[in-house]
Amino acid sequence: MIWLPIFVWMLALVINVSMIVFEKNQAYRVLQNANRILSTGYIQSEAETEAYIRQKISHIAPEAVVTTRIENGVVTSELAYRVTDLLVPQALVDLANIWIRVSSQHFVEY
Repeated sequence: MIWLPIFVWMLALVINVSMIVFEKNQAYRVLQNANRILSTGYIQSEAETEAYIRQKISHIAPEAVVTTRIENGVVTSELAYRVTDLLVPQALVDLANIWIRVSSQHFVEY
């Protein structure tokens, strides 16, 4: 029976890592969509794009840090949020100080 706590901890680790990877991919998709919308002119400013990203990502990471800028005709959006926003409560305290960073770029088309 000594293996049971180890098995439960490993199961929690697998679940948490799966959630982290899945939500990172979801966040990347949101960034790509926001950049595409800004680059085609449907959203007019960087601030509107940041608000759009925050709204779409709020269920994943309510305290996420979002930045969007246009430099040399390229839209760049960056998103950072803490892993603790995704973890099963108190399952893996060691991951508490890790940040997920996602970035995406698109050329401005308008």
